[in-house]
Amino acid sequence: MIDGKSNTIKNSNVNYLGRDFNDLKNSLVNYTKSYFPNTYKDFNETSPGMMLIEMSAYVGDELNFYVDQQYREMLLPLAEERKNILTLAKSQGYKVNPIAPAYVNLTVKTTINALGNGNPDFTDANCCTIDKGMSVVSSTDSSLFFETLDIVDFKISSSADIPPTVSGIVTTTGVPDTYELVRKVRAISGETKTKTFQLSTPKKFTKITLPEANVIEVLRVQDSNSNMWYEVESLAQDKIPTNRHYTSDENRDTAYSNVGSNIVIKMPVPYSLEYIKTSKRFITEMGEDYKTSLIFGNGILKNGNSFNSTFLAVEQVGINLPGGEDNLESSIDPLLGDAYGTLGEAPAFTTLTVTYRIGGGINTNIPSNLLTTVNDSTAILGSTSNVTVTNTTPASGGSSGESIEEIRHRAMANISTQNRCVSKEDYEARSLNMSAKFGNIAKVYCARSGAIRTAQREKVASLVDRLKDVIDLNFDLFDPGIQAGESIGLLNDIKQKLDADQSGGLNKEDLDILWETLEMTSTNITDDDRLYTIDLYLLSYDNNKNLVSTPNIIKQNLKQYLNQYRLLTDQVSFYDGYVVNFGVVFDVVGQSYENKDQIKVRCIQAIKNYFSVDKSQFKQLLYTNDVENLLMDVDGVRAVNYATLTQTFDYNSETAGGGSELPIFSPGLYTTIINSDGTTSTTSNTGYGYFYDFGKFYGLAAVAGKGIVLPAYEPAVFELKNPNQNIRGIVR
Repeated sequence: MIDGKSNTIKNSNVNYLGRDFNDLKNSLVNYTKSYFPNTYKDFNETSPGMMLIEMSAYVGDELNFYVDQQYREMLLPLAEERKNILTLAKSQGYKVNPIAPAYVNLTVKTTINALGNGNPDFTDANCCTIDKGMSVVSSTDSSLFFETLDIVDFKISSSADIPPTVSGIVTTTGVPDTYELVRKVRAISGETKTKTFQLSTPKKFTKITLPEANVIEVLRVQDSNSNMWYEVESLAQDKIPTNRHYTSDENRDTAYSNVGSNIVIKMPVPYSLEYIKTSKRFITEMGEDYKTSLIFGNGILKNGNSFNSTFLAVEQVGINLPGGEDNLESSIDPLLGDAYGTLGEAPAFTTLTVTYRIGGGINTNIPSNLLTTVNDSTAILGSTSNVTVTNTTPASGGSSGESIEEIRHRAMANISTQNRCVSKEDYEARSLNMSAKFGNIAKVYCARSGAIRTAQREKVASLVDRLKDVIDLNFDLFDPGIQAGESIGLLNDIKQKLDADQSGGLNKEDLDILWETLEMTSTNITDDDRLYTIDLYLLSYDNNKNLVSTPNIIKQNLKQYLNQYRLLTDQVSFYDGYVVNFGVVFDVVGQSYENKDQIKVRCIQAIKNYFSVDKSQFKQLLYTNDVENLLMDVDGVRAVNYATLTQTFDYNSETAGGGSELPIFSPGLYTTIINSDGTTSTTSNTGYGYFYDFGKFYGLAAVAGKGIVLPAYEPAVFELKNPNQNIRGIVR
């Protein structure tokens, strides 16, 4: 009672749990009946009042939907829109990888004249040099470009130069008069582009966007004053690694070094690593439209002045500089920083020239012998008429960029890694997060290695076996079961044998193979204290998005990439993962009113989607029951009799194993069998992977339960490689 008047507080009894249209409508009707019983009584569906109530419920339902949706889009595991996922991934410190390029080794050939005595003439006048960046285009698709990454030098100017491989000799007399020289060079898919940007008034965190989508990498940024700008992981990073190419050296002997004190093989070291400290730096980020932007720092300086000179007058607030205006009574800009700019320098009153590479994608994983046309011969220094190129091996490593689901999961994994690799998951996540410009890793599996000397002996024995195939020499003096501590002697014997008989020894290409083998199996293979603690099994995609072995070029890039994250005590080795290809056989009962062919097509499509290569992982279990449940949900399917995962027979068929049944897939969906002693044998030429005994997971004697397919002991991925041919079914 206030001032003799009664104030009654109305309890609305609002139901906050009812958020959809029907709940809101019923709540409004009940509210009206409770608090306006004499005002409105017509709740007929066609009444004007019910119209207003339903319109209010409609608006409430819409608002609740968008509130819920906006909340979902704020959470990385639930977000669906690409722009929101990119923003959330960025907030977690994850940098989305663009489209990935393919890598390949090109074989470059040239013909040179011989000297009067029949020896090859390696002088400058007779040999050509090919600078890196030579463009090569596919013979079947003119839009697929590859560019070389290294210099190809056929000249021999000093004892440090490794002679090129002599693949053929053309003779008209008894003395050779012409030699065909061969060198290998790495190449990357893509095309180099250049774009200029005019910048005037300085602006903090200047942002420029490249016009093309799917930029692989930014190669070079230079302003009109010939200053270089460097890409960094974050603008707070001021120490930047750079490399200096050996061709700037006066003496080319400095570009070569020995593999080791006991093996005198001259190998080129074309770059020297240097660290510089600079304020001219930028970061890159990919937007929703797949375009790449460059973002610069916050430090603003006068054009053309040194770092120690004065700031622009507008930025001198609160700073008393000698010879400048005193503005101490004004506030200081917290973003200003020191004379270098705390987050780097912002370019101003200059022209930025950005050189970058575009290209990549699944379609750049082209087959062998297609890169045969030199698109731009300007990189060839010397005679260009006798230079030919080809790719003897397929290009691989290209991918179409990260999908929404891949960004989501890799961003969440990136949180736990914290810029270091400690756990198994850290190595897997970091390997998948390697920058696209270094190649693509499709699948990775990390395992703790058995760090024992037996593993070292096996590596040495494997190395010997490979060298036997590569080198056409007598290896009877070598024992395949050699101890790890004796490997130094083994390699010295190889060297002495080569020195004694160069005519039957290694050529340049063989030396490259030897070096690659030593590098990938550990250069310090003779060190008894060297323990391998991390094994990484890798797979990449080919041009049809089938799983293939990862090229050694990408393995080398991954090795360098992981060195900055691994623990000091971790030693990482790389292996090719195994691929187990399989097919699917199903038997279903369709609805009588449905077309059987259409039912079959829908079933095949459902299985294709379920076994998409994007979803496959190393050491993955397969459940036949999941496939059967999947088929039950297909429109037109009334019942599912069975489904079988197999490489040969239909193990669920009544006649399977009876001796008279022909294989469902003939030849079987495998090429290689791993024998009990560890050796391998080839069974067919179908181009498929390894044999796997699917039969032991079906029938009464199933190992882990009928239809539960266990992963292989060796790190392997199950792949439905050719679904259109390898999914077969019956609709009854």
